[in-house]
Amino acid sequence: MSSSTVASTLADLTRRLTAGPTHPEKHFVRTKMAYADLYRMAAHILRDLGDEKVVCLGTDDRATVSAAILAALAGGPRLILPYALTPSVLEEIRGLTGYACAITAGEDLPDSGVRRFVPQSEVAEWPCDPSPTPVDMDGPWIDLFTGGSTGTPRSWPKTVRNLLAETLNIVETYGVTDTDCIVSTASPLHIYGLLYGILAALAASATITPGTPSFPVEIEKEVLQHRATMLISLPAHYRALTAHAGKKLPVRLAFSSAGMLEQADAEAFGARNQVGVNEVYGSTETGGVASRNRFLGETDFTTFRPVTVKRVDENLWVRSDFLSPNLPLDAAGYYAIGDRAVFTAPDRFMLTGRSDSVVKVGGKRVDLAEVRDRILQHDGVSEALVTALPVGRARENLIVAVVEGAVDGDELNARLETALEPYARPRRIKIVNKIPITAAGKYDRRQIEMFFKES
Repeated sequence: MSSSTVASTLADLTRRLTAGPTHPEKHFVRTKMAYADLYRMAAHILRDLGDEKVVCLGTDDRATVSAAILAALAGGPRLILPYALTPSVLEEIRGLTGYACAITAGEDLPDSGVRRFVPQSEVAEWPCDPSPTPVDMDGPWIDLFTGGSTGTPRSWPKTVRNLLAETLNIVETYGVTDTDCIVSTASPLHIYGLLYGILAALAASATITPGTPSFPVEIEKEVLQHRATMLISLPAHYRALTAHAGKKLPVRLAFSSAGMLEQADAEAFGARNQVGVNEVYGSTETGGVASRNRFLGETDFTTFRPVTVKRVDENLWVRSDFLSPNLPLDAAGYYAIGDRAVFTAPDRFMLTGRSDSVVKVGGKRVDLAEVRDRILQHDGVSEALVTALPVGRARENLIVAVVEGAVDGDELNARLETALEPYARPRRIKIVNKIPITAAGKYDRRQIEMFFKES
């Protein structure tokens, strides 16, 4: 598809979304809210917050998030999406952005100095006065925040082009239609949950379900109760489903992102439900890069049609309309992802590890991914995270590991003594029932670091 065709398609989608609902009486949130009511909520935001420059989303309620997104697209305030809704995160992001207003679904806010706005579906009509004016295609629309590897919030601005180009790719690649009903266990404040669980539904006039289930029984109930056709979930939730002797889920599409899905979990889901999991590779800053479906025999990743990749010194670089505008690019518009890869075809690749997974310990190179692999070979280990913590002010690293499973620490240490060089062995190992993760499905770095501050 040529760039001019893409621009035209994006403009058409933007006009269609801001013109009002295609099917006003159709459910947007199954059993809870029609599309007409959703747009009335967006009209209320436009009417009362139209003069605000930036507004934080203080809720992960799907209807409220969707209404705010539509209002922002139609010329309303730019949105801040925090990576968590805890008081500390909201206050930290407020310190970085200075937002003075937050949209909620009735939740309290930690800072009494922030205006709380709860949009309603009974006080305004769409189109409102003044008429909606879509924001510029390459202007600011949404700022997504992530915790980062250090736990410090980092902003990733996204334009209309960034998010709607990727939304169109999802709808077209997977054939999402107005007959689909989407269950998402991923938060709509995370780019993956936002794109696959909200924007794809709006673009296709599909239906979403109201809950954000996380436990296997909850996921199963949400899918069966609402006759869902699509499941948007996280690796940790697929792992939980693997251990759950539940019913077959009658979905036609399943997706996983926000981390690598273990092969055993992908195979177990496919065997039980006779539908494979589409594993989406990408990040908040890059958007989706490629996907694979191991139920279909795919072991390597195939890049999405609007995306191009290249390999420089074993490292993967990407170019697409999905890239956040604040990323450093080379002269040809490519961004270095930070993963090593081997190409199996011009548009297909296998990942071979993180570029930044190699650290120096006592002047020696240690590949943290290799250390993790050795730990995973020990009986009883179900998951492991190996990381390097800085030691004092020196440019030195302390290798530590958090291990999930029924494991004897002394036996694990004894095994690692024979499997790894002395400088590559974790100096501290914390054995837990479950490695802590954030609402976005990623490891909670702050909590993990606290393990070793306490020991």
